[in-house]
Amino acid sequence: MLKINLYRWFFLIFATTALSTHTFAQTEKLYTINELIVIALESSPQVLAARDQSKAIKGQLSTARAIPNPEFEVGTGQQRSVSGSLTVGNVSSWSVTQPLDMPYNRYPRVNAAEANLRSAEATRVAFEIETIAKVQQRFYELMRREAEAKASEEDLSLTKQIRERMQLRYDVGETARFELIRAQTEFLNAQITAESGKLRIEQARSQLRQVVGHMLPANYTVISEQPNVETLPPLNILLSEIQAQSPELQKAKADVEASESRLSFEKNARLPRLAFKASQYNDPNFTDRLYGLQISIPIWDFKVGQVAEAEANASKAKNQLNAQSQSLDQQLETAYKLYQIAAYQVKVLDQEVVQLAASAQRIAEVSYRYGERGMLEYLDAQRTFRAARNDLIKARFDLASIFTEIQRLRASPEWLAKIEGGKQ
Repeated sequence: MLKINLYRWFFLIFATTALSTHTFAQTEKLYTINELIVIALESSPQVLAARDQSKAIKGQLSTARAIPNPEFEVGTGQQRSVSGSLTVGNVSSWSVTQPLDMPYNRYPRVNAAEANLRSAEATRVAFEIETIAKVQQRFYELMRREAEAKASEEDLSLTKQIRERMQLRYDVGETARFELIRAQTEFLNAQITAESGKLRIEQARSQLRQVVGHMLPANYTVISEQPNVETLPPLNILLSEIQAQSPELQKAKADVEASESRLSFEKNARLPRLAFKASQYNDPNFTDRLYGLQISIPIWDFKVGQVAEAEANASKAKNQLNAQSQSLDQQLETAYKLYQIAAYQVKVLDQEVVQLAASAQRIAEVSYRYGERGMLEYLDAQRTFRAARNDLIKARFDLASIFTEIQRLRASPEWLAKIEGGKQ
């Protein structure tokens, strides 16, 4: 009886485990590249820190726009006569001082805070664009490794068949041992390449997860997607797009505006500060009311050091803007040339080299079967085809990587739409 119950328990546990595994397999989520980008944008520490910085700058802008608070002073006491017959009684006083936020101080302060906010927003957009670029590059790197692994598996299967044929022909004495050794070597090389391809896939998966973030499960699965490389506009149009929409340049321009506004604020700080003051004094005999203007005149501190520092910071911001503009232009020109080279390589490899190598392989295989050519010539033709096919795979994904870099530099409108859509 005890054994029967144990069997029932084992069967129940086994059935539950199998059902859970089956259910998990059915509900396992497949991630698209857009979903990976969304996860990365929501979990990247740099992106989150940039968003927090933008919120902090918004608080500084609110502070810069605030009107100064008034100052209240209240006093009370008693009046006593020391040397005469004066009226004895309680005395009291109050005063109100309202600092005046003069336009020559307020406008530069607010303008600097607004420029800082634009700089923080541009920094946030730059980090998010860079995150999108990293995810796309790592994703296409994984697609490349999977394509190479698939091709190496096909090569392994083919070389295995060739080795088995050569083994049979060698066993019956139809071929020399040298050709058998050559076929065995080709099989071993293909086996090494196939195993290396599996390791490269795991490495690419790890790098993609590292970029996306640990919110992505370790055993994730992606939906394969071939890179969509569009035709780029001419270089001069791309350069103008960089000047208009690059977040790095927008940040540099905002920094220039902020530094110039701070310089104006420091210069205007040498002007008198004004405050309106009203006060009243009450004693048993009289009530005194006073109204006036309080002026703070910079006599000893004429803000020389602050103005000199602000001038240096303004000059530094302008130089950094020029350097950033030149750097982005040079990066785009280099990437555009690489794009043209990679596009030409893909075109030639796809339309000519691979097709010719495939035709040569088929001819060599047919000739080998009919005894017109030897095994070495067939293996050489096959190796040439494999090299051309691998070059095509590499060239396609190199082109996708360069295209992604250009999209990052130009701040692609599609990427900006993804960023703004994620904020809503």
